[in-house]
Amino acid sequence: MNNELLHHLEQRINQAVEEINALRGKISDLEMKNYELSEEKTELEAKFSQQEEQQANWENSLNGMLSRLNQLDKHQ
Repeated sequence: MNNELLHHLEQRINQAVEEINALRGKISDLEMKNYELSEEKTELEAKFSQQEEQQANWENSLNGMLSRLNQLDKHQ
């Protein structure tokens, strides 16, 4: 009986070790995915900021042109 119990406990311990190793692997995979997503997020934020800046510059240019057109209209 003691040998049976020890064998059963050994099996359970081995299963637990396998499960822990599998979980460690999943954690590593998730950490890598998190890192990749963080990098992608940073790149997207940079692109978004650049596009916002380009849009602001474009709007400022248009406003400047409209202002000059309005001045020309007033002088005619």
